[in-house]
Amino acid sequence: MLKTTIQVKLQNRLVLTVSLKQQLALLVLPKLELQETIRQELEENPFLEEMQVLEPEYEPIKDLSKYYDEDEERRLSNRLVHKPDLLELLEFQIELEFEGEKKEIAKEIAGNLNEKGLLDIPVEEIASKLNLPVSLVEETRQEFMKLEPTGIGAIDIKESLWAQYSETFGNDQLAKEIIYQHFEEIPYPEKLKQKYPKDQIDYILSNIKTLKPYPTYSFSEEITTYIEPDIYVYDNGDSFEIQINEKGIPKLKLTTDYKKLISDKTLPEETRKFLEEKLQRAVGIIKGIEQRRENLKKIAEFLVNYQADFVRKGKEYLKPLILKDVANEVGLHESTVSRIVSGKYAQLPSGVVPLKAFFSTKLSSSNGDVSAEKVKYLIAELIEKEDKRKPLSDQKIANILKSQGINVARRTVTKYREQLNIPDSRTRRIGR
Repeated sequence: MLKTTIQVKLQNRLVLTVSLKQQLALLVLPKLELQETIRQELEENPFLEEMQVLEPEYEPIKDLSKYYDEDEERRLSNRLVHKPDLLELLEFQIELEFEGEKKEIAKEIAGNLNEKGLLDIPVEEIASKLNLPVSLVEETRQEFMKLEPTGIGAIDIKESLWAQYSETFGNDQLAKEIIYQHFEEIPYPEKLKQKYPKDQIDYILSNIKTLKPYPTYSFSEEITTYIEPDIYVYDNGDSFEIQINEKGIPKLKLTTDYKKLISDKTLPEETRKFLEEKLQRAVGIIKGIEQRRENLKKIAEFLVNYQADFVRKGKEYLKPLILKDVANEVGLHESTVSRIVSGKYAQLPSGVVPLKAFFSTKLSSSNGDVSAEKVKYLIAELIEKEDKRKPLSDQKIANILKSQGINVARRTVTKYREQLNIPDSRTRRIGR
């Protein structure tokens, strides 16, 4: 009796783990990638079936012509064309995920990546430069690899692939062995099937095929990504309405045919395990889509309402907001909020913006906290109105801001000025 109880607990834990991992993987995906992932899963997973929906799940909340061009949602030419800036993406995540010494290490790792997203220098060199323990640098690097794109900062391709695999499909030791010890044989399944069970190899290799060959594969300059908003925001004047964009995303349900097959007592154990894992993935993807919808809307509603002035008036009205604030407000873990926000876009009446645009770090002022974006706006405004024969130095700008109650260091002014692509005072000088 005791053994039976233990076996049941272990089995339940396995189902929960695989399902949760699948749900977490879906949280990260923007709309277009979610569509592709679902289509691929429909082809490969015998437990999933697309529901035939005769009527759209929702009607447009408002007349779209008030906000967007006719048929804008459907025309590829009107999607925002974007070549992702990897360093910008990493810097945003570093600010959210790391603190103190680990943040400095993470920035150093980001600055020493090669074109494939692998770390180009030994961790010992980073430790020496920052005068920090090697163990702390390596611990940070392991956490760094969990940023997007997964596997970024890995030492080699094998480590990158394993980081992706374990993140998406779980800690499968056989998969790890194949990636690390039989990497060269992956293109030759027949060789692997001579050493391992056929069903397991087929399952693992099908998963490996979904991974990126190296972390920065999606960020290649040759690849143009078309961004479709994940969220539509409608301004009613006194309130906002949020619509999650799920147009074109298949509606899924579980099939029943293969459930009967699993219950077949004559089924080989390896085949049963393969089917059970497919069932767990199917459950995970259905729950994941629902969770993605609910959590994305919950976070979007908070962001839009909190940053109402930003939505209506522009970036200079952005209020200070960090990941922890949102997590506390919506009742989710910070890492979950980070996953949901990253890579997602919102269509505002003024245009398409990334959800990360709703965030801004805090700087102190005599009137309370002020956002970094507000300070950048003030810096740009001061420089625009300066006497071009005697342009303002960064220190002078810092002094002016301090007189206005905003405490900002000269080096911070320099950093923000450079982020605004504004040259220094010497370069801006005109005449004498």
